[in-house]
Amino acid sequence: MLEEIGIWHGDGNAVNSFVDFYGGFTLRNSGKTLLKITCDGAFAFYVNGRLAGFGESADFPFYKEYHTFDITKYCKKENEIVFTVWHYGIDTQTYINAPAFLAFRIEEDGKPVLRSGRDIYTRDDPYFQQDLRKKITGQLGFSYCYDNTATETPFVLSDEYETVKAHDRKIANLKLYSGKPHKMTTTENGILVDLGKETVGFLDIDLFSPGNQKMTVAYGEHLRNGHVARKIGDRDFSVEVVLKAGDNKLLIPFRRLAGRYLEVFAEDLSTENIRNIGLRPVEYPVRRKNDRLDRELDQKIYDVCVRTLTCCMHEHYEDCPWREQALYTMDSRNQMLCGYTAFSGTAFERHSLVLIAKSLRDDGLLSICAPAGSDLAIPFFSLVYPVQVAEYVKFSKDRGILKEVGDVLRKIMETFIRKTDESGLIPSFPYPFWNFYEWSEGNHNVWEISRKACDVYEKRYDLILNCMFVHAAKHYDELLCTVTKTDDIKAAIISTFYDKKSGLFRSSDCGNDHSQLGNALALLVGLGDENIAKKLAECENMTPITLSMTTFLYDALLAVDEKKYSDFVLSDIRRRYKKMLDAGATTFWETELGADDFDGAGSLCHGWSAMPIHYYKRLKLI
Repeated sequence: MLEEIGIWHGDGNAVNSFVDFYGGFTLRNSGKTLLKITCDGAFAFYVNGRLAGFGESADFPFYKEYHTFDITKYCKKENEIVFTVWHYGIDTQTYINAPAFLAFRIEEDGKPVLRSGRDIYTRDDPYFQQDLRKKITGQLGFSYCYDNTATETPFVLSDEYETVKAHDRKIANLKLYSGKPHKMTTTENGILVDLGKETVGFLDIDLFSPGNQKMTVAYGEHLRNGHVARKIGDRDFSVEVVLKAGDNKLLIPFRRLAGRYLEVFAEDLSTENIRNIGLRPVEYPVRRKNDRLDRELDQKIYDVCVRTLTCCMHEHYEDCPWREQALYTMDSRNQMLCGYTAFSGTAFERHSLVLIAKSLRDDGLLSICAPAGSDLAIPFFSLVYPVQVAEYVKFSKDRGILKEVGDVLRKIMETFIRKTDESGLIPSFPYPFWNFYEWSEGNHNVWEISRKACDVYEKRYDLILNCMFVHAAKHYDELLCTVTKTDDIKAAIISTFYDKKSGLFRSSDCGNDHSQLGNALALLVGLGDENIAKKLAECENMTPITLSMTTFLYDALLAVDEKKYSDFVLSDIRRRYKKMLDAGATTFWETELGADDFDGAGSLCHGWSAMPIHYYKRLKLI
């Protein structure tokens, strides 16, 4: 536990503020020197003028975590340290707003040599524009504007606040890697930079500017009509830098940008002026296992899946690095299953699972993301959580996690049991919940996001939700040695949803459509036979399953007859993923429509699409 005084400068509730802190310390023996740090927002720090670390406090106001950095190599006898903390100041889908603070302690051989308190100096950072209200996306929050023409301003003594208590994150810090030369071409109004592949990292520039001028850097995963798709709906994928006349060499260690392309706009800038502009990769350090496959196509698919995973691993698992950087249960469940095969160790998975548990709401469901400042929950995703915890324990053998998440599992299951009504089924959830299942027609219910409390609730029953409860109960019971009664709900699923004419299960009680996902889940929980398996493989007269949910289709078919359907699974993987590779994918997409989905906002790097890793292992190709 880290217990130190929280400090700040000025208004701790200010929106989009950057604050600097300065302190000095003397080392007695030049021994091992550690910095332990927590804050509200993101931070970077410099020891004796060198960037020594950075991070983001992706945690909860009631459960803070601290990072530990070994700064020994940056230190000498007399030392100076400067912190910059970015306080967001508004709720987003990746951050819960709380008052700003910084708390830290520097230790030499375990003994404190400097800690946060009134003798630490502070100021408003003069380089970052304060109170800039420009959002990138609703999930990510604010962009930034860095002014390299700004002048230094004096420091004053910090304001002290209450003592902050923070828990050890127990995972590695992110690493900054070297960038590579990039291809630059001139466009009508700017300069296009091709990074060569999907890259996640910090803006890195080294250029000469003929005069003071503002430079806008747009970033993206794809091009439209030869340009970066900067503005999509109300999103604005760009940051700004005010260049000074002369040389500008900057690495901005805030806001991970992601994509394959940058497009640079300035009044007076040419490729001859630019020595370098790109993204310095920022990644969570992983140790990849030995994973060689016989087929060239399978190996390529596997390698790009691994690349997709690493692009979606930072402070925690994240769905996509370009648009959201958010921790969801469903997305991370797929990522974890793949991570157990691809990488050594399970600490990162454990950390994400504990974070998710902290998002439990008063109503017994998990928040849409962890952390998230939005009042939204997806009931289906809450049922994924018992499954992914059970899988974690299976692969890691770490039952100790149940001390931290066991009560959350119980509350989730109790919530759904209480929700069961006289029909024997669990109805869809009313406002303010989002009954999302997958991004396919009839299954996303995206209209529910805009529901109001005064709207009339029309009760319906969904096949997927009820089957998922049965599936979650099975994993929950195996994990905690309990018995959840599901015979009645299974009987109600058959009587309500089974359509004798088609031999399939309907998606809801108020429609006649059928989906691969719904029927796969029904088969997976024992409510079907070889006839449904055959229809699933043929996918006739059904809404096709999407990339995120193929795991349920494959598991259902393999449970019926692994020998018979293993060829189908491998063939289906090769068909879907070769199409993306042929289109030039360097990471795998959110959906098979790629960038064209979601009105042009489809992600071309989405962690949930790395699932071939898991099935290559399960079917013994590795």
